[in-house]
Amino acid sequence: MCFWLDVKGKIKRPSGPPFSLNVAVDHLFKNEFDLSRGKGIPARLAKEGLSFIPAEHPKLDQWRENFKGVTRQFCEIEFFGAIDDLWVDMFGVHYVVDYKATSKADEVSLDADWQISYKRQVEFYQWLLRGNGLQISNQAWFAYTNGIKDNSPFNDTLRFKTKLLSYEGNGSWIEPTLTSLINCLNSETPPLCNENCAYCQFIAKRISTKNYLDPVPVKVGKRMPKVAIQTANKNAEADFAINFLEAAIDKRMPIDDLVTHVIKANGRRATLPNKKIALEVIYQLQTEKVLKLENGIATLI
Repeated sequence: MCFWLDVKGKIKRPSGPPFSLNVAVDHLFKNEFDLSRGKGIPARLAKEGLSFIPAEHPKLDQWRENFKGVTRQFCEIEFFGAIDDLWVDMFGVHYVVDYKATSKADEVSLDADWQISYKRQVEFYQWLLRGNGLQISNQAWFAYTNGIKDNSPFNDTLRFKTKLLSYEGNGSWIEPTLTSLINCLNSETPPLCNENCAYCQFIAKRISTKNYLDPVPVKVGKRMPKVAIQTANKNAEADFAINFLEAAIDKRMPIDDLVTHVIKANGRRATLPNKKIALEVIYQLQTEKVLKLENGIATLI
């Protein structure tokens, strides 16, 4: 259901904060390994007794770029993923490498249940790269670095301890899962809500009206006077605002979210003029005592 709502229903999960420090660590790891790319064994690997060389490939820059990455066709659909790095051994076998960063008291490992996502990630990269004609080992590597928190002063320096962890991938789950995802996308109705999924439970309460999943824009005749068109749109947006609040938990919603939902439900783009119009509608509903606005929250009365 989460996947169907995201891709088919166009209902996106709230985005979390960007992991800016992790992105910086990724960038620095790439700088470090790029110094040895196609030339020799990096000092970090030699120290661990590993004889891999950072691989050269004409498409490597594309493969490492977000929203482009490595692509592969399956059932006439293109799948992609952006890798962090690729190492190669003396026999021409390539190894998927993923950079990870954290800061915790314990040693880093791959033993936690939630780290199955890390393992699936590199297995999918292996599948993508095999579709591009490379000889890919089942063995993947994680360059996993841990920010040290001790009694030292900051002095604009953050120290890390890095471990190189190997993982034996198994991609047998991938193509059956992709087939299942494609079948899910072809369905015009969402799968049943999973009672063990907190997000499914949350979103199911917010889509009790058809308008939330399938908003219908206001359609007017071409010869209709401009004032009448504006009035029709405002009336429609007022109805949308009430419907959204009725479907929301506790009949409450952040004003910014309500404005965005109302604009999209009316078939408009979220431009500044359209946001002002939607806000005017919401303020008018407050004047009419249909809802109240307080501390950035709209509440249906």
